Amino acid sequence: MMPITAILMLYLGCITIAAIMSLMERKLIARIQLRVGPSSCGPYGLLQPLADALKLILKREPLKKCTSSGIFGVILLFSTSLAQFSIVPVSNSVSCRYGLLMILLCHVITVFAEMLIGLASQSKYGVIGGTRAYMQFLGSNLPLMLTVVAIIIVTKSASLTDIACMHYSSSVALKLLPLGAISYVIMLMSTARCPFDFIEAESEIVAGAYVEYGGIMFAMIYLSDYLNLLFVSSLISTVFMWGGSPGSGSHIPILIFKSLFVACSIILIRAILPRVRQDQMIKVSLMYITPILLLYIMASM
Repeated sequence: MMPITAILMLYLGCITIAAIMSLMERKLIARIQLRVGPSSCGPYGLLQPLADALKLILKREPLKKCTSSGIFGVILLFSTSLAQFSIVPVSNSVSCRYGLLMILLCHVITVFAEMLIGLASQSKYGVIGGTRAYMQFLGSNLPLMLTVVAIIIVTKSASLTDIACMHYSSSVALKLLPLGAISYVIMLMSTARCPFDFIEAESEIVAGAYVEYGGIMFAMIYLSDYLNLLFVSSLISTVFMWGGSPGSGSHIPILIFKSLFVACSIILIRAILPRVRQDQMIKVSLMYITPILLLYIMASM
């Protein structure tokens, strides 16, 4: 087990990286769209995340329109997004025997929290956003479950630490290669990233399910989005882009570099692809991805 200080350092590091990723996303999208992006706050705009955090934390009356259930939903969303990093194998001391199954639990809790945030916002846009979160769950949960089952069958382990320590044989690597491409799309669905970002589909106008939340509440929601993006990137890097055993001197820098590389690719998708309709996502999920995963599982047995 990790000591309390190590867990706090891990969480603080994840929050810091998530804040940096918010700046990275704005910079990358601005460059693609031929804009300047954040550039005034500090050299090259590097202090923009700190300025945004101070503005949101010091904002007055952030809880004025929030109900108790909405506050609980925000806290649940943020704590779950942060707690899931406890299963990421940053060292040999992090050994969750059922880490892959914990991912499913965190996914269910996150969707429940997003639904609660939207339904408790006392706004029609928030209710619509909460309903979209439920539809997102219906479209992404079954493929996510099948992906976890497929990884367990191929690697014969549900622990991310064991998977990270494995020296993959050529046969296992070939089996994981097609699964990695499918898992990438499924992770976009499960984290509501573009082109599957339906929960805040009106973000250009009213911010979807989060329209009634401001100040520290919005900061926690905003950070949760990037924490989920960072976790998904680290998960893909651990399972499909193996780079060394946890505890080695170069493991954490390699893991961070690969995670940021995956995160950049997900950000670029947001800048390039248009948002699809929700019925299209469910159709692709249930009629194409699910049968492919079932065939993959049967072939891997």
